[in-house]
Order: sequence, then structure tokens, then C-alpha cells
Amino acid sequence: MNFIKKYSAILCFSMLPLCTIFSQLQKKPLTEVNFEKVQLLDSYVSEGVSIGDIDLDGHLDIVAGPLWWKGPNFKEKYAYDTVKYFPIIGPGLEGYSTIFFTFTGHIDNNRWTDILQVGLPGEDSKWIKDPGKSSYAFIEGVPKTKYLPALSKVGHESPVFVNIIGDENNELLAFSDGRLVIGVPSKKVKEEWKVLAISEVDPSRFPVYSHGLGVGDINGDGLLDIIERRGWWEQPINWDESALWNFHSYPFSPGKGGAQMFAFDIDGDGDNDVVTAMDGHGYGFSWFEQIRDQGEIVFKEHKVMTHKKEDNPYGVSFSQLHALTIADIDNDGIQDIVTGKCYYAHNGRDPGAEEPAVLYWFKTHRWGNGIVELIPYQIDDDSGVGRQIATHDLNGDGKIDIVSSNKKGVFVFIQK
Repeated sequence: MNFIKKYSAILCFSMLPLCTIFSQLQKKPLTEVNFEKVQLLDSYVSEGVSIGDIDLDGHLDIVAGPLWWKGPNFKEKYAYDTVKYFPIIGPGLEGYSTIFFTFTGHIDNNRWTDILQVGLPGEDSKWIKDPGKSSYAFIEGVPKTKYLPALSKVGHESPVFVNIIGDENNELLAFSDGRLVIGVPSKKVKEEWKVLAISEVDPSRFPVYSHGLGVGDINGDGLLDIIERRGWWEQPINWDESALWNFHSYPFSPGKGGAQMFAFDIDGDGDNDVVTAMDGHGYGFSWFEQIRDQGEIVFKEHKVMTHKKEDNPYGVSFSQLHALTIADIDNDGIQDIVTGKCYYAHNGRDPGAEEPAVLYWFKTHRWGNGIVELIPYQIDDDSGVGRQIATHDLNGDGKIDIVSSNKKGVFVFIQK
């Protein structure tokens, strides 16, 4: 039976039109992974969510919008700013939270965890220093807090807060003022962040509303490169923080672009491949196998999902993959993918908008002989994702848990 599963999977990748026939015979490999869903909030406060120890008690907490939930039980809720609930539909921008992303980190390098907020595309980002010192047990009417400046005019719907340049601090990767930039926290907390330009200014190429951005070591030199929907930007060795990065064109998602992008060794051959959603407001999900052609890096696309269920060996297709992350969900030592449907990403105007707001993890399964399959396992069908999801072992049991925030509320999925 294992031979039949393996053989049918190989045929589905090499002869895609036959997938419909063989999917009737093929069953998913059994998994012991399952999750308990806990809804922390049933109102819309944020499109993004983050994880960090806000109150320094040794337990990880969950942050969404101006609220945080105290770990490890997440039954106590605190606010570090005035709480506003947003409608899920409305004219113009009224049907959107003004908080798209929340990131946690040590921005000023003291021992307290700080929170970085990124609002609607084009707005200035801002951060709150040491919110664990001044948060309030949640009640209506929490007073307005004082924010500090960060990167101005953040223009992207998939910004990344990660240590890119190896200085032991996280930086904010985004578009700003018509170019691709890295925002570096200032040593003086009241000053705007330093802007390091990666590209030339080209507003038509780097518009405010953009999708598909991430980091990963593409060329294997130990430095993080930048991935975006049109290709990848090579980090210079011994970068002087002024030279522009070399761009390598490749159409990972030639349409609108999807969500957060990642590079990791999907097929186990020693180099990093790329995974991306194809359209944050439509359909499509692929991974791109890295191949060397006469010393040059090129890619081969492997489609995981399209707009047709029959194109997936397990009959899975959903739209609006506007948030995506990677984590080793089943503890087999290989990164997996977590994504789902962004509920009402365009106020119900996107393809598949009325279909269930699903959340999935895709197991990276290596059959051998270079054959890889991203096998979908549904976690939930009534929550989905926003613009940002987060994963971590929240309760210290050695298993990865998942957190999301969107127009349906705030959710935590505890792996059992």
C-alpha cells in the first residue's frame, strides 16, 4: 500500500492531468497532529498577531492590536492602548482595522519586550516601549498610550521584522517612498528609524499596496537575501549599508503577489527553495525548486493549489492566502507551511469570499528520489488568517501552536 501511495504521488507531479484519477486511490499519510481551538476575542481589532513575553514572567503572551493575553492560559486580557473594534465591511477603508501588523521584540535593547505596530499601507509605523509595565487589565476606556516613531510610510502588505543584516537587532523590511528599504531602530528612542535603501526609487514598481515579501539565503553564502514576487535581491558581502543590492529577476508570483515569502530546503538537496502564495486576493500556492543551470540559480515551479480542486491530489483549493508562515508542525525536523483564507480581505469582493474561512498546515513530505509533496491538513474552517499569523510553542510541551487575528476575531490553536 505504501508503494501505491508513493507511486500515485509521483505520477501526480509528473503527469498532473492524471491526478484526478489517482487522488481517488491516494489517501493522506496518517498524522497524529491535532489542535484545540480557543477563541480569545470575537471582535475585529487587527489583521495581525504576534507572540512574546510582554510581562517578563517567563511565559509567552499573545498580542493582537492594542490587546495582549497572558500566557500560558491566555485567560487574562490586558490593553496597552485604547481598544477600538472595527466593522468587517464598509466603504473605502472603513471596513479595515488601522492595525495591520504587530511585532514583538527588544527595540531599545533593554530587558522588556516592546511592540511594533504597522498600520494601513502607506502609514508610518510606530512602537510602544515596555508595554508590560503599563498595561491595564482590560476594561472599556483604557487611556490612549504614547507611541514612538519607527519607519515612515510603510508601503507593503507583507512587511517583515527580522534580523537581516546580522547586527543582533531586528529590522523592518518594507517598501517606503517608492523603494525597497530596511528600517533600522534608532539608538535614540524618540527619533525615526534609519532607512537603508536596497533599490532605486521607482514608485511604479514599489507601490504602497503590494504583496509578497520575505527573506532567506538563496545563494548559500550565509547572508539573508530578500525575496519579493518579481525575484530576489542578493545581500552584498561586507555590505557598507549604502550600495544597492543586486536584483535577480524571477516571476515567483507574476500577478498581485501573495503573502509572506520564505526560502528553506524543501526537497532536502542542500539548497534553499522558495514558497509563496500566488495571489493574496485570489487563488494559487506554489513552491519553487532551486536548480543550478551552468552555475546560475534558476527555479522550477511546483503548483500545490490552483483555483481548481482537481489540480491538488487531495482536492483542496481555497482563495485569499494573505498570510503564510513556516514551522515544524509535526516535529520531524523539516519545516512545514501554515496558511489559510483571509476572511473578507476585500470586504467580500474577492473570488471565493463566501467560502469557509479555513486554516491549514501543509506537511513537507519527502518521498525520496527528489519527489516532494506539500500535503494539506485542515485545522479549522471558521477562523482563517488575516495579514499575519504567528507560531511558537506557547505552553512548553515541545509542540508548535498557531495564533491568528482577523475579521472573525483572535484565535489560538493549541497542538495536543
